[in-house]
Amino acid sequence: MSSQSLQSAWHHLMLLSKVSPEEKVVVLGSLSGRNRYKDVALRVLDDMGAAVSYVEVGNPHRVSASALPALRAAGLIVDLTHSHDPVFRQLGRDGVRTLTAVEPPEILLRMLPQASDKTRVQHAQSCIRAAKTMRVTSPAGTDFEVALGELNGNCQYGFADDPGHWDQCPGAFVVTYSNDGSAQGTVVIDAGDMIFPQKEYVHAPITLHLENGYITAIEGGMDAKLLKATLDAYRNPEVFAVSHLGWGLSRNSRWDALKYFDKAEIEGQDGRGHLGNFLFSTGPNLSGGGTRRAPMHLDIPLAGCSVYLDGKPMVLDGDVVSPEQRPS
Repeated sequence: MSSQSLQSAWHHLMLLSKVSPEEKVVVLGSLSGRNRYKDVALRVLDDMGAAVSYVEVGNPHRVSASALPALRAAGLIVDLTHSHDPVFRQLGRDGVRTLTAVEPPEILLRMLPQASDKTRVQHAQSCIRAAKTMRVTSPAGTDFEVALGELNGNCQYGFADDPGHWDQCPGAFVVTYSNDGSAQGTVVIDAGDMIFPQKEYVHAPITLHLENGYITAIEGGMDAKLLKATLDAYRNPEVFAVSHLGWGLSRNSRWDALKYFDKAEIEGQDGRGHLGNFLFSTGPNLSGGGTRRAPMHLDIPLAGCSVYLDGKPMVLDGDVVSPEQRPS
């Protein structure tokens, strides 16, 4: 791909993120990271007249005190590290926008966000916020239900335009958090579904039994044993809790993308945001306004599911039902 096409894509992203002349923008990198978009991001932001600076940290998941003044003074942070430091939640509450970008250029350009993606994602979010229950089924055997309304949901559409909004380029999806203790039923992770952060496809079905908001049993073959061993290793019951739940709305995503990239090169936006997937996760609920902390968080994209809110279908057998949510 040409450097011009990448530069044009970044200019597009910064316009969507409402970068204004003289706005303070920090591009955040890490000493151990690839920082693959450092040069193009700095060049585009400088051309747009932003007051741009580059800050590099040693550990992106524990931002040093010396870096905080620059981050707090920014209107927008372009995060090339995918930091999980809780300070970003506080920065968001203070109005700082953050856009994370770590996927390879091939994925970024193929799934490049458009302004209409925000409208589609927000339509899905409005449906979730109005609902009291979510039920999910699949031909593989998934059938579980949760109550909604106590916690907040989040959405992602690939750019950071509103004050305090955190987003990641280029995926699009919507998620919510179930009421504590409400998840009941069965989740079947079928062959060909994915598990993150392992970044692997499942080879044989894994059955998760849910009771009172937690995974109480894991059944299946080798994949199931490995998943159970991973969670058991933390010796913390909260890693078995049901976390965020939602569906993918990304344009031009590919379910098979994991096969064509080195694990270290990708974060998994193709799978996490795949159009019509169901995203099941485990662990903490802090991002939804809850209080549960957990040392491990799994994201599990499931294909071919049906998702119902208060009995109304949002996704049927992996197809997004609402025309307002489908890419044009």
